[in-house]
Amino acid sequence: MEYPSGIRHIIFNCAMPISDGQIQVVQLLFRNDTEADCSTQELIDWDAAIIAEDRDMLESTDPDAIVDMGRKIEMHMPSDRPGMIMRERLLELLRQHGEEEQPAQ
Repeated sequence: MEYPSGIRHIIFNCAMPISDGQIQVVQLLFRNDTEADCSTQELIDWDAAIIAEDRDMLESTDPDAIVDMGRKIEMHMPSDRPGMIMRERLLELLRQHGEEEQPAQ
């Protein structure tokens, strides 16, 4: 995010599987401002509010994510594009090795 003041916050979200039905989400923030501009605690509180808003949706997501998007089960928006690219590459890799997705559904 770049603010009119020139302050930039670059946020990386990473979701990592920790079991068959659970992920751990880790978020990193790179910033070009100082504590005087915006305290770390303010950013932590702001992020906690967003996570709280998203928690119900995130926790209700099926952990058996669809790899073959050709099945047209999901709807997508522009921000989904990086995940869609990863799914396409994973499906291609599976097929190169004679495998197919084994969905639970």
